[in-house]
Amino acid sequence: MGLRTLTCGRGLRHLTVLTILNGTKFVCCKNECETVVRVFSSNFKTLVQLYLLLWAWLTSKDRLHFWKPKDRSSPPACLGIRLHYVEVGDRKKPMLLCLHGFAETWYSWKHQLRAFSKTHWVIAVDMRGYGDSDKPHRADEYDLRIVIDDIRQLILKLGKETCVLMGHGWGAGIGWLFAAIHPNMLTHFIALSCPHPATLKYNFSNSWRRPYILRDLFFFQARWVPEVFLQSQDNIVIESIAKIGCTTREDAFQEVEAYKYYFGKPDAWRGPLNYYRRLFNPGSLMWMTKSQLRVRVPTLLVFGKREPNFCQRIISSCSENVDRFDFHVIESASHWVQKETPDKFNVILARFLNVNL
Repeated sequence: MGLRTLTCGRGLRHLTVLTILNGTKFVCCKNECETVVRVFSSNFKTLVQLYLLLWAWLTSKDRLHFWKPKDRSSPPACLGIRLHYVEVGDRKKPMLLCLHGFAETWYSWKHQLRAFSKTHWVIAVDMRGYGDSDKPHRADEYDLRIVIDDIRQLILKLGKETCVLMGHGWGAGIGWLFAAIHPNMLTHFIALSCPHPATLKYNFSNSWRRPYILRDLFFFQARWVPEVFLQSQDNIVIESIAKIGCTTREDAFQEVEAYKYYFGKPDAWRGPLNYYRRLFNPGSLMWMTKSQLRVRVPTLLVFGKREPNFCQRIISSCSENVDRFDFHVIESASHWVQKETPDKFNVILARFLNVNL
């Protein structure tokens, strides 16, 4: 151990340095008050590591992204995708698989989960990009072929070969395609507020008469403006959807909070909007021929009388593309049939499935 003393000034301050084996000890004395700070030898190692890190940054080919790992929000193909679902009922009974629509989650099927829990094994799934399911960032990961394969694999992974498939809005559109491509996996198909894809394409081709259809379709093609708009003012646009079917102020508050819990998360709207961004891309299933889109599964289509998007004449024409077709209109409902008039809809669904509630 060595000792050396440095005198600064004339009797005002003394700095004593004691060199010891495992580090350095500094003792500062001033006006009979001492402060002791211990610095271990690890400091030297830290300086060396910082130097090496700085050298690695200076010699890096990509200094801009050196400090931040690559975004891997989308799992690689070898890991698949994680889908969240809620189940009610006996697994031994027929499966009733529910697909929600745009700006919804599994929670939109809460009335059907309760009503059909004794007759079916009811599964309400968060679609890819929604709720607690994985949310790939790239738009091409929402291609309809990929989403349909999600449903196919989900049915098989849950140990079933067939099921009753029910969808609302976008979920119904995906269900129509699934019924056309995999008819052997369905015993029944129920579509809410969405006509057959062949009819849907006709409606788009004549949508100059309904400018609000084109407004939403083209506005959602932008890359970040729709996300900012939909999340603005604490997701105010979701409030009107969440309050549908609520009878009391407390119920409405709880519903709004439930929806904002999911859609208030970062990038919560990117997945839902990516469905629109991939809808009419070249190679999309929406360009399948009319014969390829024919549905041979017993099908029930339910619309609300106050549905603003499609006229009844166009909706009724769906029967041309379905072998066994049943069609119902609920007078007091609009787009959100299963939420607005759950009792009436559940009766229609039970009659179609030939079960007693």
